[in-house]
Amino acid sequence: MIESRSAAAALELKLRIVQGMVPPGARLSERTISRGLNVSRTPLREALLQLESERLVERTPSGAWQAPRLTERDVRDIFAVRKQLEVLAVRLTIERASDVEVASLEQYLTASEEAHESLDSIKMTLANGGFHSAVYRSAHSAWLTNAIEPIRSQTIRIRFLVASQAAAPEYPEGHRQIYDALVRRNVHTAEAIVSDHVDQDLKVAVRHLNLLAGPAGLFYYTESDMLAEPLNAGAQPDITGSGRSPA
Repeated sequence: MIESRSAAAALELKLRIVQGMVPPGARLSERTISRGLNVSRTPLREALLQLESERLVERTPSGAWQAPRLTERDVRDIFAVRKQLEVLAVRLTIERASDVEVASLEQYLTASEEAHESLDSIKMTLANGGFHSAVYRSAHSAWLTNAIEPIRSQTIRIRFLVASQAAAPEYPEGHRQIYDALVRRNVHTAEAIVSDHVDQDLKVAVRHLNLLAGPAGLFYYTESDMLAEPLNAGAQPDITGSGRSPA
């Protein structure tokens, strides 16, 4: 029972951090989070340890918990690893995915294009994340899925933090190009486009390092912050590992 409460608390807190609801550098009071999630301290501590292993929370020198701040080196390392894994993902998708699976990827492109036209940064972020998650699933590799999960969570967190301050969403042309290469089963083209796409995402992230580092000074994630509901888990770009597609 404690294990299930711990898993539920970890998932809820993960959604909040990945969606940018917990800003980088925000201190996490165990007492506040425990009351907000209606979970006792023991399963909450287990949840925090799980998220620490995924680098979604960290301890300060004083032993307090906080949402990690991301430095330029962190960002460059995240995207360097992501590039290698995404190249592998498109290669395996071309080798292993059915035509139906590849064709189903277009729904995310359509959703992203519609969100772009309506200037909805959050919906476009969800659709774009959904596209990448669907490509990973189409590779049919549990090893790849396990390896990419922490990188995927960090990438989605970066997307949400950047999207929260964007005046208008910038449509990623690379997604349509990746999809076309997958449909044609063109490995070399898909790998080249994915590499360039990740490089472009990295440039965007580096331009917004001030958002990823969080505000200066000491501040806390409070009980009033806990009242805000995270986006429906079923509408996520599969950050839960459930394999569900965005609604």
